[in-house]
Amino acid sequence: MEIRRLHANLNDFNDGVFEISGDEFNYAVKVLRQKQGFSVIVNVGDGYDYIGVITEIKKDRLFVKVSEKVENPATPKNKITLYQGSCKLGKNDFIVQKAVELGVSSIVFFTSDFVVEKDVNLERLNKIAKEALKQCDRADEVTVELSTFDNAVNAAENGIIFFEGDCDLSVNEIPSDIKSYFVGSEGGFSEKEISLAKENGIKTVSLGKRILRAETASVVATTLVQLKTGGLL
Repeated sequence: MEIRRLHANLNDFNDGVFEISGDEFNYAVKVLRQKQGFSVIVNVGDGYDYIGVITEIKKDRLFVKVSEKVENPATPKNKITLYQGSCKLGKNDFIVQKAVELGVSSIVFFTSDFVVEKDVNLERLNKIAKEALKQCDRADEVTVELSTFDNAVNAAENGIIFFEGDCDLSVNEIPSDIKSYFVGSEGGFSEKEISLAKENGIKTVSLGKRILRAETASVVATTLVQLKTGGLL
C-alpha cells in the first residue's frame, strides 16, 4: 500500500505525536481514506519526512505517532526564485504547478508594462503550490507572492532574464550559481524593463528562435535553470 503524505504545523508536534485537524484532516480521512494503523509521512516544510502511524482518529482530528525522521530526497538543495509575469486565463495555475514540480523554491508574480492580468489570486496559487508539493514528494515550502517588475528587479539575487531579443547569453551559458530568473507574460518585456534589469546586473538569456507561449516559456526556462544549477540531478 502506498504511504500517503500529510501536511502539518510543527507546533502540532508534541511528545513524538502529530495532531492533525482542519482541511488536512478532511483530506486524510475523506479523500485518502486513511484509517487507524495506516503508515503515513508527515511534512512540516522543514525538508524532512516524519514517518509514523495513525494511532487514533476522532471526529475532527487524528494523531500520528512518529517513529523516524529522515531527510527528504526530493527537497531541492538550491533555493531558486522564479519571477513570472502574470498571465491570463488560468495560466498562472499551470505555471505554479509545474514550477513546484521542477524544484523552484519561491514564485513571485509581477505586474509590468505589458502585463494584462493584474488580478492575481494568491490564496488560490499558494493552495496549488501546496498540492504540487505533495504530488512530487517534496517536504519544503513554496511561497507565491505578488510584486511589481521594478521591485522584483531590485530584490532579485544573481538573476537572469529570458528575452526574445538580442541577448547577453545563450542557454548553454547560463551560470550555475544563479538564484533567480525572470520570465515574461504574454506580452513579454519592454525595452525600458530590459534596460532596468541590465542596470541591476541581470543578464538576458535567449530561449532560441521560436516564439513560445508564456506558459511554455516558463516551463522551459525552469527546466534549463534547474538543469544548470543541479536541481534535476
